[in-house]
Amino acid sequence: MKILQINKFLKIVGGAETYMFQLAKALQNEGHIVKFWGMSDPENLVNDFPDLLANNIDYSNQGLVSKLSSSINTIYSKDNRKKIAKVLGDFQPDIVHIHNYNFQLTPSILPEIKKRGIKVVQTVHDSQMVCPYHRLYNFQQDTICTKCVTGSFTNCIKDKCFDGSILKSSLGAFESMFYHKFKYYEKYIDLYISPSKFLKSVVSKRINAPIKVIPNFTEVEQTTKDIKNKKSYYLYYGRISDEKGILEIIDIFKEIKLKLLIIGKGPIENKVNEAITDSNSIQFIGPKYGEKLFEYVQNAKYIVQSSKWYENCPMTIIEAFALKVPVIGSNHSGFKDLITNGKTGFLIDFTDKENSIKKMKKVDIIDVVQLKNNVNMFYANNLSKKIHLNKILSIYQNLLK
Repeated sequence: MKILQINKFLKIVGGAETYMFQLAKALQNEGHIVKFWGMSDPENLVNDFPDLLANNIDYSNQGLVSKLSSSINTIYSKDNRKKIAKVLGDFQPDIVHIHNYNFQLTPSILPEIKKRGIKVVQTVHDSQMVCPYHRLYNFQQDTICTKCVTGSFTNCIKDKCFDGSILKSSLGAFESMFYHKFKYYEKYIDLYISPSKFLKSVVSKRINAPIKVIPNFTEVEQTTKDIKNKKSYYLYYGRISDEKGILEIIDIFKEIKLKLLIIGKGPIENKVNEAITDSNSIQFIGPKYGEKLFEYVQNAKYIVQSSKWYENCPMTIIEAFALKVPVIGSNHSGFKDLITNGKTGFLIDFTDKENSIKKMKKVDIIDVVQLKNNVNMFYANNLSKKIHLNKILSIYQNLLK
């Protein structure tokens, strides 16, 4: 089978790219031919169509006229439609599997794929189709926001969701209005894959199309190394930013005086360092990657994920489960798809400090060995590479029949 993977970034930027490359590798190991198309970038990990990649536009270095021209291209790109036409002609894939494409690649590429009779699958990595800002979160007000999911996309303009900018927010809202008016998301995608029931329920409010729930997977392997002198610690790892609730869990752990390690990087590192200056039980390590990171994960008592915003299918949880580590997560969104209270971890409302402290004290005395066994069984039965790949191939094959 020949499969074209489409994503705006062809380098690791986040969970979507990590998933795409791992899926491609698993497909290639089964003998399928996989190629990639997206934006040009010197850091790209693949380079299948070097002369046909979408232009990589850097808004920060553009003048006003260039910015206006680029803004139009974030909504509809004739150039990208021509390029994908040539890619499809050269490669002639059986299946096109799309990931993130709005703004940089634009949905303008979809009719070009569909008119050739090629089946199109899209993995939904975020809420872009129902929220112009795609995050269901208002950073100006530091709160969850779902106004556009069932209401007007003009809410994006009113609340200036894109960096507090009316221009950017207007472009985002217009992009959503345009593609929903002409039903691009229903007409040109044969099947959607949602990694969580939560995201499916959100997307279904605006998109009338088949959506199948298949959680993500990872290829993280167990290591035999121990982190010296770090036993019985809790671990947060990921982006160091406000919406991840990192300052809230620091506040909680300062009260309960349990050991917390923090790994990652992001815009509020200074705030984190300042918040832990008077604590002997909390340590900010900074970023770690690959095997070094997973040594810390594997040796943790629990992984703590305290996001204030809605998460789809957090790769951090799947990685933790692959390493047999239970997770304490926020009591909402995709966390509830993966964490079963008392079995694979615990769900907590981290915005309620007093109640969180009480629950964390109870959690700390629970038998972690049994939880690890539960996590291992849940991962083997639901999140393994083999199970995931079988489901994806089944979708491809059914569409091709």
